[in-house]
Amino acid sequence: MVKWDSNAPLELLKEMPAQLSKDNLQKIQLVIDKDKYICSSELQRDLCGEYAPFCEFCDKNITYPCAVAYVKMKQIDGMNIEIAAENAENEVQPEADSCETAAEEEVVEVQPKKRIRIAIAKKRVNN
Repeated sequence: MVKWDSNAPLELLKEMPAQLSKDNLQKIQLVIDKDKYICSSELQRDLCGEYAPFCEFCDKNITYPCAVAYVKMKQIDGMNIEIAAENAENEVQPEADSCETAAEEEVVEVQPKKRIRIAIAKKRVNN
């Protein structure tokens, strides 16, 4: 079973101020996205929403959903940390889904589908 790297975001969070900025959230999001991408690749499916314990706090409509959910989980665990008011933690995310934008992007070329036409020829009989 693939397990999420709980140490990487925690170590990053320990180096950050108690008042998290957008840049801080973005860094946390990238660390989580990278590990989530690796775990998803190993299991060959998207783990968004079931990747880690903090997924239960996830709101996919905000800009840094994993980072905010992780911070909420740490707050519940008793960590003295806040998201700065100007970050608008409920800021709506643009159309791209965070789960689709991993730290490492893979370029896949899509080949057009080839169609095969099968025809049955009937011999014309002249009377």
